[in-house]
Amino acid sequence: MPVLVKSVHEEQIELLLATAGVVADAVDLNEMLRGILQLLSEKRKLDRGTITLLDEKTGMLSISVAHGLSPKAQELGRYRVGEGITGRVVQNGRSVIIPDIRQDSRFLNRTGARNIKSDRQVAFLCVPIKSEGHTIGALSVDKEHEGGAHSLDDDLRILKIMIPMVAQAIKLNRRVEQDRRVLRDENLRLKQDLKGKFNIQNMVGNSNAMQEVYRLIEQVADSPSTVLIRGESGTGKELVANGIHYASPRASKPLIKVNCNAFPETLLESELFGHEKGAFTGALERKIGRFEWADGGTLFLDEIGDFPINLQVKLLRVLQTREFERLGGRETIKVDVRIIAATHKNLEEAIQQRTFREDLYYRINVFPIYLPPLRERKDDIMLLADHFLEAYAKLNHKKIVRISTPAIEMLTSYHWPGNVRELENCLERAVLVCDNEVIRSEHLPPSLRMAGNESALTAGSLVEIVGNKERELIIDALKRNRGFQKRAAAELGLTERIFNYRLRKYAIEPRMYKGNKKTVTNE
Repeated sequence: MPVLVKSVHEEQIELLLATAGVVADAVDLNEMLRGILQLLSEKRKLDRGTITLLDEKTGMLSISVAHGLSPKAQELGRYRVGEGITGRVVQNGRSVIIPDIRQDSRFLNRTGARNIKSDRQVAFLCVPIKSEGHTIGALSVDKEHEGGAHSLDDDLRILKIMIPMVAQAIKLNRRVEQDRRVLRDENLRLKQDLKGKFNIQNMVGNSNAMQEVYRLIEQVADSPSTVLIRGESGTGKELVANGIHYASPRASKPLIKVNCNAFPETLLESELFGHEKGAFTGALERKIGRFEWADGGTLFLDEIGDFPINLQVKLLRVLQTREFERLGGRETIKVDVRIIAATHKNLEEAIQQRTFREDLYYRINVFPIYLPPLRERKDDIMLLADHFLEAYAKLNHKKIVRISTPAIEMLTSYHWPGNVRELENCLERAVLVCDNEVIRSEHLPPSLRMAGNESALTAGSLVEIVGNKERELIIDALKRNRGFQKRAAAELGLTERIFNYRLRKYAIEPRMYKGNKKTVTNE
């Protein structure tokens, strides 16, 4: 029976098909390149293959991937551009065939992997790797042979055919790595911004109540303990959670937030714990839950008082063991997550009403932090108001420098049922409607001027409203004129006699506004 001998062309096609399979199946660049070098060794007896790449920063060439070389030999394979055969191929961008490395002084044998004194004739083939017109490295192989340049030319031709695939893979990998570096740098910058933004020192409030909150945050931040933040809606519970996370050793890890009353019960379980494909109707693929997202970091469970009673047992198990199963799954997943919970509800009453489990309450109430309502921290109202004024003036590109005295009195006398959130909304509205450099009483929402407000400044009669406005204008004029009554009267178009009468009527003391003009106008 005759023996069928493959032609050189058939062997080339077979090798290229095998190479395409390696490229398609490889997980990463190095795995792919090693697979190509292994194919060259198996199919063409091209041994000790190396891919040497140029480091543009250092200008040095070093072996990136090798087949048939020991790790130590691979580390020794370093060259300058123009040094040795590999360095010269990279320098001039032309392929080289050395039929016998024993007889060519350019072959440095820097890796020490060849026996130069051997009786066997070993050829060395080196091909430049080019990308976008620039030589970025070289591919080299050895071949033992008994003379005959024809077979070496065939081997060189195959290497040249395969080089574009290698170059394209390296180019794409470098682009991916560059994108990853950009994303890592951007991620690091955003994390630093968040850490700075939610730093405890950046929280607004100097009242005794807030000083106690800061002290508790500093005490618990470094520990893995579960924290329960309690307080009325709008007091800033999420801000405290941010402060704890970014002051903790977990600051570089994720802070994942879940509002427990934002999802129906059927979706909340999937949102927290994830699900497997086919776990329920509509589960078309696996979903990773928030607990897995937060692994290594912090999970903030807002409004935990609204957590469905039927799911509280599963949540309790996760809090105790830090392990769970996805919906429809059998694999037990372990996570390292720090839990911060928050609620505006009275959990003790919820326990009595059997809408909240007592064992879950004791599990989350390890380190409670109480946030007082704004009406109990009057000293912080103007600090917060100035903070929001500056923020929203900058956001809306307006130059608003201060809040008028009557407006300040309205802000400080209001009871703020919506707490800090309501105050923020109030200042945002005031900035939007203000058309000069001062926030006045008419810029504040009607709710602050309604009858029943404790301050007489907000009384509803026409005479009182007009009087309040007149008093405000006089005070502003005195501030601008550093307490000089004559100038203030002239600015308002009043005689000195009438102006003095108004001062006595509204119990305004001009000397309170004397002093540096810059200080007064920005008070």
